[in-house]
Amino acid sequence: MGTGSAPRGGRLLAVHPVSVAPARATALRVIARVRRDKAYSGPVLAAELRRAHLAPEDAALATRLAYGVLAAEGVLDESIDRHLHASVEPRVRDVLRIAAYELLFSRVPTYAAVDQAVLAARSIRPQAAGLVNAVARRIAEDAPSFPWGDPGVDRGALARASAHPRWIVDLALGSLGEDSGREMLAAGLEPAPTYLRLNPFVQDPAETRASLEASGAAPAASPPDEECVRLERPSAAFQATAPEAYFAMDAAAQMAPAACRPGPDLAMLDACAGRGSKTVCLQAIAQRKGGSARITAVDVHARKVEALRSRLDRDGVPGVSAVVADAGELDQHLPSASFDVVLLDVPCTGLGTLRRYPEKRWRLQPEAVSRMVRLQERLLAAASRAVRPGGSVVYSTCSISSAENGGVVRHFLGESDGRDFSLEPVAALVPTEWTTFIDAEGCFQSWPTPGGPDGHYVAVMRRKSA
Repeated sequence: MGTGSAPRGGRLLAVHPVSVAPARATALRVIARVRRDKAYSGPVLAAELRRAHLAPEDAALATRLAYGVLAAEGVLDESIDRHLHASVEPRVRDVLRIAAYELLFSRVPTYAAVDQAVLAARSIRPQAAGLVNAVARRIAEDAPSFPWGDPGVDRGALARASAHPRWIVDLALGSLGEDSGREMLAAGLEPAPTYLRLNPFVQDPAETRASLEASGAAPAASPPDEECVRLERPSAAFQATAPEAYFAMDAAAQMAPAACRPGPDLAMLDACAGRGSKTVCLQAIAQRKGGSARITAVDVHARKVEALRSRLDRDGVPGVSAVVADAGELDQHLPSASFDVVLLDVPCTGLGTLRRYPEKRWRLQPEAVSRMVRLQERLLAAASRAVRPGGSVVYSTCSISSAENGGVVRHFLGESDGRDFSLEPVAALVPTEWTTFIDAEGCFQSWPTPGGPDGHYVAVMRRKSA
């Protein structure tokens, strides 16, 4: 990692720019709003970029600074607190976080990072400028030895180098193994790729691909099937075609509906449907095989169900009924043993998608895993009772936690609700490019890879025939 440089003797060259650079000013506003409102960074960043009207290169820098600072927040605070022995107001700490990020994780020259931090502090709290200058200089002196240990053998240093809390480092290495866990941690420092699912109910996928190509978005074919693309230049896609002709969906997330093997006239239940992206996938795959499935989409939130119904109507997706119901109490709303396939995409920690939600890695607490496991076990037991003999339940998460994934499946198979079920390997459904994502039990377990998909888990359990 480049850290910039300072002349010998510790004195930093100063260029004294007139004002805080627009990209840094925008990043500061995003960081402050996410912190103050406990908001998600994506919508906040989009709103601030619209307001700022930045040049493309400045918008890219603001995005990198905002996402980078939020993703590395705990590490940046550690570096700041090595030299800051008094409390400062949150806005001043935000300024120091940007300086620390640039000094530790980017190639910004030291003098530029320090000067910009001092200017930003002066605009927020003039009397804090001297303190910010002193702390930023000390961080710059520490930067050449960052991450203050050998990440190859010291997990604390690995946590700092990869900008993750230590407990997530331990969980990733324990769940995925040393090599795959380290690959996931390294991927967390990079932007997540943009994958789209083409929507055949709105426009022929070939036409959508052609529109994306003409726009300069550079769509590339991606697993798991012909309706998934990866965009090399995603910002160009907004002018490509009708926005309903595609929707954002990680490539590995698309393995869950594929594992359901949708087909004409199958009775299918999407038990935690949410916004309905997987519901649309299920019906699109069924229609490619010759006709509509009979799909029931369930969510516990009435407003989400209303939004799903509107989406289905708008896009012309046939054969789906949307129902407000608690997936943990399905037998109170739907007849038991009545579905050929149940897709159970459960609520989870989201540990496989942290690079898309940079603020989440420092908000999430270790106890969230056990809390989610208890919920997932209850939902899986309920879903199993909706499956007819000979049918299957497809259990999926966007986590890399072995407790949430294989642990929940093994627990279910050992309980009374699971006694008639057995694991069915998914290898035949997994594209050859992804065979490394097949785990020892024959389930699908991806993890974030540089330039690749997020972390998703898919297990298929089939019920014995009567």
